[in-house]
Formats: sequence, structure tokens, C-alpha cells
Amino acid sequence: MKYILSIFIFLQFNNAIYAQTSITIYKDDRALIKQKILWELEQESNVISWDSLPSGLIDGSAFLNLTNARILTQRLNNNTFRFRENLKNKIGENIEIKLVNEREISGVLVEFDNSILSVQRRGSILSFNFDRVDYVSVYDEEIPKALKPTLTWSISPKDDLEKIVNGNLIYLSKGFKWKTIYKLIINRMQNSADFVIEADIFNNSNMDFSEVNLKLIEGNLNTKVNSASFVGPYRQSRLSQNSFQQNQFGDYYIYNLNQKINLKSNESILARLYPPKNVSFKKTYLFENNEKNQREEPLMVEYTIPNIEENNLGIPLPEGNIQIYQYLNEQDIEFIGEDHLSQVTKGEEATITSGRAFDVIGKRSIINFDRQQKSEEASIMIEINNTLSNQINVRLVEEIRGDWVIRKASSNYQKKDATTIQFSISVPANRSKTVTYTYRKEL
Repeated sequence: MKYILSIFIFLQFNNAIYAQTSITIYKDDRALIKQKILWELEQESNVISWDSLPSGLIDGSAFLNLTNARILTQRLNNNTFRFRENLKNKIGENIEIKLVNEREISGVLVEFDNSILSVQRRGSILSFNFDRVDYVSVYDEEIPKALKPTLTWSISPKDDLEKIVNGNLIYLSKGFKWKTIYKLIINRMQNSADFVIEADIFNNSNMDFSEVNLKLIEGNLNTKVNSASFVGPYRQSRLSQNSFQQNQFGDYYIYNLNQKINLKSNESILARLYPPKNVSFKKTYLFENNEKNQREEPLMVEYTIPNIEENNLGIPLPEGNIQIYQYLNEQDIEFIGEDHLSQVTKGEEATITSGRAFDVIGKRSIINFDRQQKSEEASIMIEINNTLSNQINVRLVEEIRGDWVIRKASSNYQKKDATTIQFSISVPANRSKTVTYTYRKEL
């Protein structure tokens, strides 16, 4: 028999009727798939089978609940036919290779790996990169393995006359994931922003799913199975403005999509996790240093968003990347930066940065340093130069290691932890401001 890499063969059991699918997707490359299935029992047969399973099916996770029958045994045949694995067994045998835009070449297979295929032909060894190969043909008497993972059950119907068996099949599969994408769109006056929260949902499995009830779980679950991330091309589509309904689910949060969707293989779908929110924020310029730094650089631009109901939020904010945009006028929007947002619980603050400011420069100098045998003392000067036409808020963060005390601080400071102090200052438009302090620590 001749196998061709570009041909797909589908196997379907005639006694099984697919009814409904629900998929719960987690963030660690897996999903819980629940399918309601009807089987029509064949004459004098107490065996039912199901092969509409993704290749990422996790061993030992599948279980079936039948409403009108008892399950005696369950078998999983996951020893499926894979062309590349089968090709390795053909070393030393004749094969045919069709190169892209070229004729077929036949020869004896002498070498094969993930990128190179080599054949012996007329006393020469020819090697081909798989990028050049259109298809490969080999010869065999029969296909030695199943074409798809298959579950088979031996059952005992509750009624011997019952011809229709129905139940719920539940299993875990790799190849599914979702992530959060945020967009903060700042208005022209820079006093509020539209906050858009979307879910990017991936089906990296080898199966299409139709009319799916979709749920997303936010939270880090303990799992023992290593998941391999998908690398390759995928399609992306966007759902309508329908949003998810969010509910607490024990120690996690669950999002239910308010519509059924089609989730195709190697497809990504964007959907609104919440309706868009109009939020206020605090803009601050950040200058971070450790005790040994002497440098001059533009300050980081930082945005702080209170996650409270009074700010049209007060919702769990999952971890994800955030894109920051700003209106130049009523219609023109520009991209101004991107950051990663850690998980933010209700009542906390979301803090992100967009980049460095051109017109706000910080300079840190060590103006005096005295090191003794058992102690060390240094005097620090920090100058902030603001050439903007508006007053700004600045946060100076200083890291000092060891057993230290602060002396002669020119501005009030806050001790954040055992190694960090912070000065919060305002700098008028087109002005500069200087902060000085001395630290002493024991060695």
C-alpha cells in the first residue's frame, strides 16, 4: 500500500452520534472537554466506541458516565499511525520523493531525521531538506496502527431491549490555552482612559470543534503533566461584542462565554472578557537606583490604576500583556508602549510603565563617600529636570543594602522595606528639583 504525507484519512464509527461539546480552557496548555454522546447499539453488540478525540488526549483522564447502561471495561488505543515515525522503520527500503516543482525521485532510504532525508540512488547519496519535499511515498501491505486515538467500552445495558445508549464523556487534552490582552487608550487630556480587556483563545489541537460552550479558568492549578507549547502558524478571528460572564469558582475565577462558537484547529479567537471600562489613573515619573549608582537618564513613565468599583473596576484582573495607546486628537490614536500586568485582585492597584520620557531627566550623584573599617557613609544628590509645560509627580526609589540609617534628608521619605526608601515629590513645569540625603550603615 502507498502512503502519501499530504493525504488525511478519517475514520468514523457509525454507531456513535455526537450531540454537544463544552470546553473549559486553562492557562497551562490544557482543556477539560465534555461531550454528550448518543450511541445506537448494533445487533447483539455491547461495545461502543468514540474516536473524535484530539491527539493531545491526556492518558488516564477520560471517563464516561452512562445514564442507561453500566460500564464494564474501558480501553484507549493511543498507539496511532504517525508517518514520520513509520518512515524511520523504512530505512534500507525503497521510497519515492516528490520535490517541490520537480519530478519524483526513487531510491533506498539511508537516513532520516526531523529536517533531512537521504536516499541512495545509482551509487550516490542524495540528501534533501524537508522544506524542498512536497510528499514522500512508501510501500507496505497494511497500515499497522490506528489512525486516531480511540476509546472503546464494554457495557451492560440496564434494559436488554434498549438500543440507544447516552452518556457524558469527559477528558483532559493538551493543545488549548488562553491569555489576557489589555489595551489602555488614554484620552487627549490624559486624565482618563478606556480600558479594554480581551481573552485570546487558542486551539492548537488537531481537531475542529463546532457549536462549543466555552469557559475559561483564571488561576494557577497544580498539574503533573508537562505541556509542550505549540509553535507554528495559526488563524485569528474576533467574536462579536458579547462578553464573558465572570463568577467565582472556589479559589479560582471562571468566565462563561454568552454564545456558542466554532473553534477550529490552529485558530486563535479574540473575545471581550469584560465590557470596556472608562477608568482614571495616576501618572508618575519613576527614577530607580541602588546605593552605588551615579548616572543621568530619562525617567520611566508609570501609570497606576486603582482596581476599585469607584473607578468602574473592582474586578479580578488576570495576568497578561497590556498595550498602551494615546489620542493625539479626537480620531487619531498612537501606540506609546507595552508592559506586562501581573495578576491584580479587587481593591489593589495595577501599575504599568510605557517607556522613558524625553523631557524629564534624572541625575544621581554621590557627592561624598567615607568608608571606615566598620562603617560606611555616603551623601547622595538627586536632581530632576522637568522641561514639560505642566507639573509632574516623581517617585524616587533608592535601594540600600545592609544595616542603615538615613540622615539629613531634604524631603520626606518612606521606608518601603528593609532595603528600599522612596521619595515622592512634585516638580513644577520647566523647573528642576533636587533631593539630598545621607545614609550610614554598619559593615
